[in-house]
Amino acid sequence: MHILTDTHSHIYRGATAFAPLRWLLRAFATRHQRLRLDELDDHLLRDIGVDRRTAYYEAHRPFWDMR
Repeated sequence: MHILTDTHSHIYRGATAFAPLRWLLRAFATRHQRLRLDELDDHLLRDIGVDRRTAYYEAHRPFWDMR
């Protein structure tokens, strides 16, 4: 039982060590998606319920703005 606890706590510490890297990867993936949103034509934007102004606003948000 003691071995499982040590292993689990080691994995947990390792996972938190990569939290900034995970956040950065998520931020850049979000940035990529926002840029692709801005490239959609008006017909596709209407299909997903987004107008051109909102798509432009989303595409130009800073990558660290993850809200």
